[in-house]
Amino acid sequence: MLIQSKNMSYRNQRKSARPLINFDRNAAMIGFVILFSGILLIRLFSLQVLAYDHYKQIATEAHFGFNELPAYRGEIYIKDYASGDLVRVATNSTLDLLYADPTMIKDKKLVANTIVPLIYDPEEAKKLDEERVQKAISRAKTAEELEDIEPLKEDELYEQFYDEILEKISSDIRPVITLSTNTDPAKLQQIKDLNLTGIEITENDVLKAYPPDIINLKSTAAQLGEVLETPPLELESILKGRNRYVVLKKKLPPETSTKIKEVMTNDEGDNFIGLGLKEEYYRYYPEKTLAANVLGFVGTDGNGNYGIESKFNTDLKGKKGVFQTQKDSVGRLITVGDSVIEPAVDGSNVTLTIDRSIQMVVENKLERTVKGTRADTGQVIVMDPKTGKIIAIAHYPSFDPNNYSEVYEKEDVKLTDKEIEELVPIEGMENTFWQYRNFAAKDRTMIFKKELADDTIIYQKYKNNIGPESYQNKVVSGPYEPGSVYKIITAAIGIDDQDVQPGTVFNDSGILKVDEFEIKNVSAKCTGRVTVADILAYSCNTGMGQIAQRVGRNLFYSYMERFGMGKRTEIEFENEHPGKLEHFNGWAESELVTHAFGQGFTATMVQMATAISTIANDGIMMQPYIVESIEKTPGKIQNTEPTVLGQIIRPETAELVKNMMVGAVEKGVSGSAKINTHYVAGKTGTSQTYRNGKPLTGAGTTIASIGGFGPIDDPQFVILVKLDHPRSSEWADSTAAPLFKEIAEYLYEYYSIPPDK
Repeated sequence: MLIQSKNMSYRNQRKSARPLINFDRNAAMIGFVILFSGILLIRLFSLQVLAYDHYKQIATEAHFGFNELPAYRGEIYIKDYASGDLVRVATNSTLDLLYADPTMIKDKKLVANTIVPLIYDPEEAKKLDEERVQKAISRAKTAEELEDIEPLKEDELYEQFYDEILEKISSDIRPVITLSTNTDPAKLQQIKDLNLTGIEITENDVLKAYPPDIINLKSTAAQLGEVLETPPLELESILKGRNRYVVLKKKLPPETSTKIKEVMTNDEGDNFIGLGLKEEYYRYYPEKTLAANVLGFVGTDGNGNYGIESKFNTDLKGKKGVFQTQKDSVGRLITVGDSVIEPAVDGSNVTLTIDRSIQMVVENKLERTVKGTRADTGQVIVMDPKTGKIIAIAHYPSFDPNNYSEVYEKEDVKLTDKEIEELVPIEGMENTFWQYRNFAAKDRTMIFKKELADDTIIYQKYKNNIGPESYQNKVVSGPYEPGSVYKIITAAIGIDDQDVQPGTVFNDSGILKVDEFEIKNVSAKCTGRVTVADILAYSCNTGMGQIAQRVGRNLFYSYMERFGMGKRTEIEFENEHPGKLEHFNGWAESELVTHAFGQGFTATMVQMATAISTIANDGIMMQPYIVESIEKTPGKIQNTEPTVLGQIIRPETAELVKNMMVGAVEKGVSGSAKINTHYVAGKTGTSQTYRNGKPLTGAGTTIASIGGFGPIDDPQFVILVKLDHPRSSEWADSTAAPLFKEIAEYLYEYYSIPPDK
């Protein structure tokens, strides 16, 4: 009883020690379940609704085999009208790249001994060595240094190439690694303070590592990783610099690829297991520089740049396809499952109106003329006046779209102390200057200053003198003052408005005073009694000014617009310039007069060629075009039809101006364009350049041009030639006209047009 009493007392004490809280376990459990379910529902909503597209894509890619099917870029053709054949000027090519994983190559010399004879190109090696020699000569400072410069012999070139390949496949560790190009400046300062061996921050704030120089890999990775917030093990793997990929040769000829594949296939001892071939896609231009400024080029991103490649990039590029098929649980393709195939849509083929034979001849003749006249650049356009078709567009200098980056190549130039002192810095371009040969004429070359590792300072220029400017199609995008070529338009305006006739006589004193200016002539034949036909033949500025005054600024401006001045022709190119033509309300009297002989406004060559074609085509203006057809799908061809833009002047006016243009060639200032066997209509133009509002004179200060057409009775071609700043003469008749004559003679023969003289 006593014991029982004690136990009862102990239990009572335990009860009194418990907290007096009424805790309902069932309610707590229900609350927990509700809370958990709520969280789960929110999470499911997030995954299944908000992030549905994201996870569906992940699931799809995991459950289905997914491959992108490349589209074949459309080809570009031009015609050889003599044979009737289509000629590819832009097509596609796949060539192999040879690479190596040095860490997998055991016998380095065996691989080098086998591969080098297959990939060595003696012509390429010789070209590179010639460049080395020229560069060394330009940098030589003493006669002794010049004597030591010699080209390498054939066996030396081969040995040099062999050593380069052996070094590449022997480089198990990369010499340098770029870790970051946009690191926070504060972190860069922290890294500088660590003073880590083998780690460098360049002047451009690029973080680089030199694996061979890193002494303590783990410590470097740990310290660097802390600053960059990168796991040390991951960084350590990077800093080891294992060289798993080096390029040995690009663009292997197919036969060379075949031989290398044979070597790799018959590799019984796994000696060549570290070699690999990778297919690379290239846009290929079989005709090289031919019509390059018309075509443009395709960049490394697969998109067109400049010319037709850019304008029709979407059509040419096509659309990539998709191949997708279901996988089983271990990743094998299920051939009976659902598959999705969206076939690639190949790009459209584009055929241009360019005539291959004419284009080739015009380019060759233009190059020779630009070099012979020492002009900066030159352009030619040849057009069919009846249809508006562009037959040829030529530029010099031009470029090879297969190697479009070559325009950036530079060469050393030696400058005297005085020449260096006279260099003019180009705003916004560090260490880049203009070197002026003639400041007034803007005859200049871009010069680049470069400091070598030994602190030697050298100066360089573009090899082609104009650099990437050579990409431009100046016939379409380069406005200029057309000068006296425009006088044929002024004559047409005056005659069409019936203010003058070819025989209308002017008593010309040789000076026309307007505003505060005096307009003068070059030829003495412009003074006295002169007819309108004489005014055009002898290129009289004063006479043309008087014709414009008779027409009046309002009507003269209206005719200029009708002839296409101040607005784009809408030819199939991007970046076509409209030229610049101010409204007549803002003209001074002097501007009306100067417009009459092609100054005070700008036009493009395609605008001027279209205007001249209007006169050749009985006053009917045709829409200029260069795309003959687009083949969207095989057999489905969209042809370009000639488009009439309107009757700009009366046919009788066109006929009278045509005859006056013949007179300008036969007896006037355009005599160098005269052909012994055929009549040709033409008019030269020598456009002055200005400085501070004052005209400049002398060779190298003008733009020389000539426009015209033939044959006279049935015009089949219009030619417009332009030379920028020729230095052999300032006059178009001495520089541009001879080229016009050569092209016209060729076209008469090419079209089998019988003599009319």
